[in-house]
Amino acid sequence: MNSSHPSRIARLAAYGLLLVLATLTGAMALRYGLPGQPFAPPLPNLLAQRDLLVLHAVCGGLALMLGPWQFSARLRARRPALHRALGWGYAASLLLGGLAALPLAVASEGGWVAHAGFGLLGLLWLGSTAVALVHIRARRVAEHRRWMLRSFVLTAGGITLRLQIVLGNLLAVPLETYYAALAWTSWLPQALWLEWWLRRSPPPAQAVRPAWPDTQFEPR
Repeated sequence: MNSSHPSRIARLAAYGLLLVLATLTGAMALRYGLPGQPFAPPLPNLLAQRDLLVLHAVCGGLALMLGPWQFSARLRARRPALHRALGWGYAASLLLGGLAALPLAVASEGGWVAHAGFGLLGLLWLGSTAVALVHIRARRVAEHRRWMLRSFVLTAGGITLRLQIVLGNLLAVPLETYYAALAWTSWLPQALWLEWWLRRSPPPAQAVRPAWPDTQFEPR
């Protein structure tokens, strides 16, 4: 048996799990934009920022659902036009969701710790995506993929945040007591892990396996 077979199965399983979590979390966020749905944000201060929260939730949910498909080499090779369309849809959704996130961060519960955490996340979210677009417009594909990974690992903070809230609910811990910590724990650990991974990965000419299941991404 090919020695890479177990690792390939593991990568495919991880990618499948990511698709499921991204789709479910994104779909849950889209409910805020549905007419006739009760509006019950987790914290009372968000009632005063309903329009911004709806825009952030809906656009962030769309970005979360579109993002994983950007890393499929099969889609890029067989349907490049669809790959580009999904990429622009991801970027447009992220732009609107990110711009809405900044004023939400400034007025968030949890004091300056939460303001700083969510604010920095919003800036990095927008900035990493903008850099990715600059690279692809200049046809620097490898660098584009690196920055798209950075962008999506921040987008996936929506998954991490909700998983941590679920854990808090299971432990019967009030959200207010750890909301400020969520502003950092929902995205910073995975962002740091990605930077470590990118720095230790071989250059494109020497890469021996893809970064994502069924992709041709080879960081340098």
